[in-house]
Amino acid sequence: MKNEDLKKYLKTRRMGWPYEGSYKVERLEGHRFVARIGDELAGLSYANVNTDGSEAIMKMNLKGQFAEYGIGTELLHLLMDDLKEAGYEIIHYEIPAERYAFQIYRDLGFTVESRDEEIIRFVWRKTEET
Repeated sequence: MKNEDLKKYLKTRRMGWPYEGSYKVERLEGHRFVARIGDELAGLSYANVNTDGSEAIMKMNLKGQFAEYGIGTELLHLLMDDLKEAGYEIIHYEIPAERYAFQIYRDLGFTVESRDEEIIRFVWRKTEET
């Protein structure tokens, strides 16, 4: 999803948004981003990286009451862009099998690497186009 498409998506998701004026995303040291609503932590995205700098594993946590407003999507996009810019060639992401949003991960360029009853494992690999 291109940056302008993401902004349009987030604007649509936030119609009726109860947190106007109190929402912000901050970049922390390393590959970490936090979303805050007022003084409350709403979500966090971060990556565990290998020592040679070629692979990363993305992680994200979002408080349930802040779901469905696009906060998680924004955190994932920021982290993904950060990892790509840092030169990572393989990025992994795992989610519980019962909670999936395939379109979001496809928009980020992920494909399903494996799946079992509990976990879906996605992978993004750098190509000449990405």
